[in-house]
Amino acid sequence: MNGREARQKGGLIVVLVFIAGVMCAGAIAQGDGGAAKEAAMDFTTRIEFGKDIGQNFGSLFEVPTADGKFVIGAGFVGVYNTRHRTDRYAVQFFVRPTDGQREFSSERLPRPSNAKTGAYMYDYDGKVYAYTYEEQPFGCWNEETGAWDSDPPRTDSRMHLGDGVLRFGSGNAYYNEEPLLTAPASGSYRSFYYAHGYLCFYHTDSAGKSGSRAYEQDSDGFTKIYACAWTPDSEKAIDISKAVVRTVKFIGESPFAWGQFGTEVLTCSNLGGLYAFDGKEWKMVVEPDDKTSYQIYSMLNFYDRMLMGQYPTGELIEYDGENATVLEGWPPRMEGVSSNAREAQATTIYGGDVFVGVWPWAEVWRYNQDAEEWSFVQRMFTHPEITDVTTHPYENECIALKLVANWWGQRATSLVPAGDSLYVSTSTKGPGDWKPEYEFVGDDKWKEYGAVHRLKTPGNLSAAVQWKDGPTELGFVLSGDELRITQDGKELGSAKLGAELAAAIAKAGGPADVKWGSGVFGPFAGASLKGEVKTK
Repeated sequence: MNGREARQKGGLIVVLVFIAGVMCAGAIAQGDGGAAKEAAMDFTTRIEFGKDIGQNFGSLFEVPTADGKFVIGAGFVGVYNTRHRTDRYAVQFFVRPTDGQREFSSERLPRPSNAKTGAYMYDYDGKVYAYTYEEQPFGCWNEETGAWDSDPPRTDSRMHLGDGVLRFGSGNAYYNEEPLLTAPASGSYRSFYYAHGYLCFYHTDSAGKSGSRAYEQDSDGFTKIYACAWTPDSEKAIDISKAVVRTVKFIGESPFAWGQFGTEVLTCSNLGGLYAFDGKEWKMVVEPDDKTSYQIYSMLNFYDRMLMGQYPTGELIEYDGENATVLEGWPPRMEGVSSNAREAQATTIYGGDVFVGVWPWAEVWRYNQDAEEWSFVQRMFTHPEITDVTTHPYENECIALKLVANWWGQRATSLVPAGDSLYVSTSTKGPGDWKPEYEFVGDDKWKEYGAVHRLKTPGNLSAAVQWKDGPTELGFVLSGDELRITQDGKELGSAKLGAELAAAIAKAGGPADVKWGSGVFGPFAGASLKGEVKTK
């Protein structure tokens, strides 16, 4: 961002220019009179995860500083972005300025693919992975070599579950490589999600016909949503006859995102059908509609609600356990572009703030809870010039080539916190291969599609926690200009705050009233949590 970030409040966009250098590691903060003054806060949480049933673990603590200028917190983000779920064992430690002002650096990393015009990402064991929309793997980012490594290639999804691994692929689910399902007699299983002790998925049998259509009877085709009770200590594979099943209104309904709110599991189909499973039955929160283009691409736990990124307005939807409500202006729209056909494709929490990536101009926005305002972070492309004459970039050029008009629209596909950074990937509407006929994005302009950017702002650290079947101690240390995360005395990661932020925190007066087990990541969902804080 070169020290620039646009902030929006009340419809007015203002550009703030900050002094460069906040991202640099600095000396120990200097107090009044030049005397060395070190901010030291040591938050210790003794937790038991309890039985791992796929729940999002939520917040460990959150606390304002005595002067009210910062909020400090830690927890596990619960988010699912377009077919991938964030690693549930990745814990974040953050310092958030309550005035909402932050500076970002932006660095474009080497491309994960030399040919594809798109990339998506997810994290696993503290590593960032890139893949195509079809889930063809590129590899994982190696910070030491500055390149993408094969790790090895995988074409399925995987998640930690207790001390094992649950993975999905080829219409099946496996726990520690033992199959949990057998293929159905007709149709196929797809779009798996595990939460609250239930393996959930869609089962579609098109009966040899193409296209979406209304359901009439099973013999003519169907789509059903399953919730199958299973835990890692189950003695047998899943008994599909005991599943809780709902037949949905249209054959071919398929999700882009899953999520959980409290003890509910949520899914939204590509026809806008929002369904919630409460452990007993699937309820329909929003009815699907095959006449209106409406999709949910992301689900994110945020304090006491869930935020869902949707198309076609590009605004977030708030779900409170009963109702789904569009939040107008969440996020705003970049000045100078059309208000049509916008899509909030990816969300996450980084630095204690909410981040959203919006199609079709690859806008990245940030929401600060304390200031209650949105800030424009960055557009992830340098071309073409923005316009509201067309809805999408390069619309006329696509039409001239008889392509789908929005094919060269611009996606910010994934937002992945890892270490001290936020990784952002980009794509065309669907990742494809570069062709010379696309001369309007020639001279390597097309390579901004399928790119990965690394954004940084002082005050966030993410690290992978190891599962413990029993008590474990997670430590979050703010000392001088450094953040550190430990587990049972072993350091998991560290990050620099920079001299300017460290100096401000040193004057903040220490933590005020700590709220254990609550915060921006939602309520803690483990078995037990006890915390203490030490200052000096």
